[in-house]
Amino acid sequence: MSPRRLAAGGLAAALAATLATGCAYTAAPPSAGEQLVERVRGAYQRTTALPAVSAAVTETVQSGTSPVAQGTGTVTWEFARKTGETRLTVDGRTPVVAVRVKDTFYEARTRASLAGTGRDLVRDGRRDARALPQIQAPGLDPFQLTTLLDATSWPDSLVSAQPVVTSDADGRHTEYQLGVDTAKLAAHAPAGDRAWLTEMSRRPGGATVPVVVTLAHGRIATLAARLPVPGPPSAAKATTGASALPAPKSMSILVSARFDYATKPERITPPA
Repeated sequence: MSPRRLAAGGLAAALAATLATGCAYTAAPPSAGEQLVERVRGAYQRTTALPAVSAAVTETVQSGTSPVAQGTGTVTWEFARKTGETRLTVDGRTPVVAVRVKDTFYEARTRASLAGTGRDLVRDGRRDARALPQIQAPGLDPFQLTTLLDATSWPDSLVSAQPVVTSDADGRHTEYQLGVDTAKLAAHAPAGDRAWLTEMSRRPGGATVPVVVTLAHGRIATLAARLPVPGPPSAAKATTGASALPAPKSMSILVSARFDYATKPERITPPA
């Protein structure tokens, strides 16, 4: 008898003996961290099951602890169509619009000028992941935050999970803080997202990304993450050689979204 069949036979015998003695097998209860992740994952699944969801979004670029620029606007997700849109006004004067349709990313100053600006994330990621648009401009990809939240479905990509009770203008509430291992999450992501997650994992501050979630009525209430902002390729080249310039200060962008379930968002029209 093969070892595999012998092992299977032993398991069957042990199970039969357990049933014969009237003992029932009881699975170990989930840990506090597992319960937290399960709660967040359930809220995320209930959110993504909706036809469309919008949020007020704030993006703050920081160098150290000093803000460099801030954008405010909206982000809309249509999960079933794999289409999303970000609209921002940066520092109160510069508009920017980004639309993602499956694995194609568009970015321009106005909605009307998006046509012809599409970037194939799969093709560009295979060619050179450093040039991906959402790596050069973290937070503009409307799906970036929710892609990070996909880590709740892959336990190996979560390095930490803890609740923190905090207070703000809305009162006391519980934040669920998750540490996402971007390289491990990349292994589970489709090609377009795998490229930027892998590239971000190689950036300072990008190997583990902190994601903060609050819940309300069983759905996502707020979602935030801090992402590294890479310097331009020319800056990296300037730091090598005898005439090297001082390395630029590392920068990051804090992306915060406050979900809105009371307003039905307009349907997103993909750029022509």
